[in-house]
Amino acid sequence: MYSEWRSLHLVIQNDQGHTSVLHSYPESVGREVANAVVHPLGQALGTPSVAGSESLLKTDKEVKWTMEVICYGLTLPLDGETVKYCVDVYTDWIMALVLPKDSIPLPVIKEPNLYVQSILKHLQNLFVPRQEQGPSQIRLCLQVLRAIQKLARESSIMARETWEVLLLFLLQINDILLAPPTVQGGIAENLAEKLIGVLFEVWLLACTRCFPTPPYWKTAKEMVANWRHHPAVVEQWSKVICALTSRLLRFTYGPSFPPFKVPDEDASLIPPEMDNECVAQTWFRFLHMLSNPVDLSNPAIISSTPKFQEQFLNVSGMPQELNQYPCLKHLPQIFFRAMRGISCLVDAFLGISRPRSDSAPPTPVNRLSMPQSTAVNTTPPHNRRHRAVTVNKATMKTSTVTTAHASKVQHQTSSTSPLSSPNQTSSEPRPLPAPRRPKVNSILNLFGSWLFDAAFVHCKLHNGINRDSSMTAITTQASMEFRRKGSQMSTDTMVSNPMFDASEFPDNYEAGRAEACGTLCRIFCSKKTGEEILPAYLSRS
Repeated sequence: MYSEWRSLHLVIQNDQGHTSVLHSYPESVGREVANAVVHPLGQALGTPSVAGSESLLKTDKEVKWTMEVICYGLTLPLDGETVKYCVDVYTDWIMALVLPKDSIPLPVIKEPNLYVQSILKHLQNLFVPRQEQGPSQIRLCLQVLRAIQKLARESSIMARETWEVLLLFLLQINDILLAPPTVQGGIAENLAEKLIGVLFEVWLLACTRCFPTPPYWKTAKEMVANWRHHPAVVEQWSKVICALTSRLLRFTYGPSFPPFKVPDEDASLIPPEMDNECVAQTWFRFLHMLSNPVDLSNPAIISSTPKFQEQFLNVSGMPQELNQYPCLKHLPQIFFRAMRGISCLVDAFLGISRPRSDSAPPTPVNRLSMPQSTAVNTTPPHNRRHRAVTVNKATMKTSTVTTAHASKVQHQTSSTSPLSSPNQTSSEPRPLPAPRRPKVNSILNLFGSWLFDAAFVHCKLHNGINRDSSMTAITTQASMEFRRKGSQMSTDTMVSNPMFDASEFPDNYEAGRAEACGTLCRIFCSKKTGEEILPAYLSRS
């Protein structure tokens, strides 16, 4: 999608905006200067009687010199109040783009965009992991993230250059913390959900205010691919893409199409002022933000990123085994979560989705929630009426009565409890696909490549199977064997994660594969009379 555009990786790596002139001096000098300069500013903000008074800094020269000191102060250990005061001052100053106040220096008020750009680069230092990681760093990072949210939501004078610096700042701090292998109880594990949530929310706001150029989308896609071993990345991506899909279907197919209802908390992520064209463009780009979700079934791909490779080499220079990294043992659950998110999108386009009461993407009712009985009819609902023509009259009569009763029950359920109910589960009939649903080929053009690949995950193929150019899911025997071995990693030492319920998520990739297979079945069963399906898709079904 962005092959002709350059990535901004080198721009981010070569940017020295987070360094201070005090880094050229001995550490003891920088620490003494930072303590002496920052404490009066921080204490003034913390004192109610002084907080409303004018700033101590009057000129542009004074502000820039002080910012050099604060930049260095953000790199200090957290054993004192200096870092906290630095964060307090900067989170106060960036509000010059929202609502100027007396505590903000006059030069910052006059040129807020210019100063906020420098402040954002300095704040990167706060997110660098420290040896003494603890609640204090997490608390300060959350303070900055909340200030960034407020800035993006409420500022009406932020220039495009500031938006671009803000997006790069969020990409950079996410990459600093989320790219390396997860450390149990570390700062990345505690901040992952908030980090990626703020990034996506601000990115959506930027799409409305000043749509990011292709290099920013390409850089985001490349970086997000390095964070996929965190459950929060897939979780937040699912929320955003489902919320965008809900808006997309509303204006694409009109009010008569079954609504794809998402929790209000997720729907609020999409700015109300985002127009239809922007929604469509943002939806397609966010859909591919996660790259190929089938990669989540292969630990070798997820662990091939530069940050993983740095830690794969121990002191002796010998590579370590993949199964020594607990975060990779979460991949089966993450893979399943990604496939379930894609399944929800497919069901939304088919018009057969149901909402869930929690903040996760809606779970369709025509899967695990179906009622269990001794005699289960596996024929799709819209085909059951035709089965009576092959049996005797008595059977036909019984079948007709049963079908009529089922239709009546479904009609009553739809009229008394439409798609807005979040608690419809096993007692409901399976809904029919919407009459105005897209064609099978259209849905497979969007999701088919991922679903077919996922359906073959860790399948051991027999030798002699030829790989056709249209069958991208069938890899070589060696590649499949490598994927299969990757799925056999022990889960005895799996790190517990509150985002996943152990009873719901499996310890192998079969659940994600089953989700993909079930989704493909629903797609093919939604074929209309006379509709043609491309041979390339039929050959893989």
